[in-house]
Amino acid sequence: MGEITTTAPAKKVYFVSLGCPKNQVDTEIMLGVVRNAGHQVVDSAEEADTLVVNTCGFIEAAKEESVAAILELAEVKRQTDVPRQLVVAGCLSQRYPNELAEELPEVDHFLGSADMLGLERVLNGVGPRNGVSPLHRKAYLYDHTTPRTLSGARHQAYVKIAEGCDRPCAFCIIPTLRGPQRSRAILSVVDEAQQLVDAGTREICLIAQDSTAYGRDLEPRTTLEELLDALVRVDGLLWIRLHYAYPSSVTNGLVERIAREPRIATYLDVPLQHVDSNVLKKMRRGYGEARVRELVERLRDPAIFGGKHLWLRTTLLVGHPGETDEAFQRLYDFVAEGQIDHLGVFPWSKEEGTASALQPGRVSEGVAQERADALMALQAELCHARRQALVGQAIDVLVDGPSAESEWLMEGRHEGQAPEIDGTVILTDGSATPGSLVRAWVTQADAHDLVASLDPEAAHR
Repeated sequence: MGEITTTAPAKKVYFVSLGCPKNQVDTEIMLGVVRNAGHQVVDSAEEADTLVVNTCGFIEAAKEESVAAILELAEVKRQTDVPRQLVVAGCLSQRYPNELAEELPEVDHFLGSADMLGLERVLNGVGPRNGVSPLHRKAYLYDHTTPRTLSGARHQAYVKIAEGCDRPCAFCIIPTLRGPQRSRAILSVVDEAQQLVDAGTREICLIAQDSTAYGRDLEPRTTLEELLDALVRVDGLLWIRLHYAYPSSVTNGLVERIAREPRIATYLDVPLQHVDSNVLKKMRRGYGEARVRELVERLRDPAIFGGKHLWLRTTLLVGHPGETDEAFQRLYDFVAEGQIDHLGVFPWSKEEGTASALQPGRVSEGVAQERADALMALQAELCHARRQALVGQAIDVLVDGPSAESEWLMEGRHEGQAPEIDGTVILTDGSATPGSLVRAWVTQADAHDLVASLDPEAAHR
């Protein structure tokens, strides 16, 4: 994209970004729009004349967080004599454009989940109040030419390979918020990866609502495996990390590539959601317990992975209508088997417009939360023992930067840790350079984090 010119005075723009990594990419595109148009991003709401909230509308808790952020910035806008405009973007705007416009008169502009580039018109003073676009197969999808400014460390980046989802899951509002499946071309993803590497990126995390559906909507049709075959040829990449694979679409070819390709991290994020077949049927997931167990067995097969350990992340949904005590016990027993390395558990949220919201057999909020807490407590116990077994072992660590614990410490992640969600490796030696890959020896461990030293003797003291 070429340089954008504007006759409007330069703006100072402040961002609040909420929700998932997919939303983070959208925020980074808006950051790129701001800078590409000659405006300035600032770190303080009080310093800004344009306030932007990129919202999440996935579940009730996320909606509440988004509304709270909007009201907080609305208060900043109200308490000053300096003219300010408030912009609300993202999934919440996409879901409730008319309702929000009526209930929040203090908001000057609304942009939807495919309207990141519309921020340019807002900054130029010509954007409509309701700038939310309808979602369809040809709705906006960013590519390698889109302006983007990374919001975190340069050596790590998320790359969105597709947008939207065609799955009919009963509990999920994502197709309403993000639209139908829209995949990027392989060359576009590879070009973006090369641009990121040229700028210092060493790890890319591939994200989509359903990464294993990548390419099905393209003409000619392609696959995630073909995309990976192209990405592993990008020199300079250390890890290509895969997120949000659909359980019944994890192919043997995908598993084999994770096992054999050094640049594809031995890591897979697969939202299983449940293991009980009756609950999975009510969720409209299209698979049952047998398919879940077959997948886990493949991911733990020594004939495929040899001496490698694949780090498995998943999310589980408890309290879905129809989840009986017996169904939850099956799920609890499944987690107790210890095959999951990283786990997130969420109580079911009744979302207007989903099939689950109309189903009988409702589980109380209190019981759903108790079930979530029980699973997380069990997982913490299992993870503590598993991490303790790493003490004394050598691991490769991608250094992220100074630790939040102390200025005298550094922190990073091993191959089995995705940014921000899977814990960290605290390095007791402060000499490591951010973005470098170092060999470290684990000296301590808890359920979430590891402590390691660059000195091999430290592990045996």
